[in-house]
Amino acid sequence: MQRHIDTQIQALRQEFITMGLEVKASLEKAIISLKEDDKQAAKEIIEHDEVINNHETHLEKKTAQIIALQSPVAGDLREIISILKASSDLERLADHAVSIAKNVLLLKEERRDDEIDMMIVKMGDNVLEMLASILKAYTEMDEKLAIKIAEMDAGNDGIFLDIRKRAMDLIKTNPKFASEGIDYLQIANYLERSGDYITNIAEWIVYTKKGKITELGRNDF
Repeated sequence: MQRHIDTQIQALRQEFITMGLEVKASLEKAIISLKEDDKQAAKEIIEHDEVINNHETHLEKKTAQIIALQSPVAGDLREIISILKASSDLERLADHAVSIAKNVLLLKEERRDDEIDMMIVKMGDNVLEMLASILKAYTEMDEKLAIKIAEMDAGNDGIFLDIRKRAMDLIKTNPKFASEGIDYLQIANYLERSGDYITNIAEWIVYTKKGKITELGRNDF
């Protein structure tokens, strides 16, 4: 006979994955809006953010209710806490998609740099691959996959440094590029931070399975 708390946790899992897919769609749209200079797509990302925020709010309320009314212990409690914490990381990812969209609206097409565009798109594709994989790892509670995904983040850090160098060099040689250079740096920073939030989710998967907080894939630069 299935326990009532099992049904409740399954509902939390389903909403978490739904939220994750919404975030992935927003981030993917943000990368496309940058690649194609699609201002309308950028506006749609900003408008859709409330839907994702509502998922996080609902998950916060449901996890609090389950903890208060069911007094879960051991693995159940770990998973509930992990969903609560990881949903906060998803919400931050969505916020970064919105921030990227806002920067896309500011970029002037005639002052864009093809080399930086290519690096940012590559970085964005890496982040999207990490996000899709972490949702799979969460669905399957696969801590080995989660650890592997966290290790992928080092590649994003390297691309970020390359973007920063290119942007700073262009600003030095062409002061008129300063505004676009700053926008590019902000977009790259949002993507770099997105990789960090996905790494956080990987850590919550490991916590759910192992019962201990493990720091994964951290690179200071």
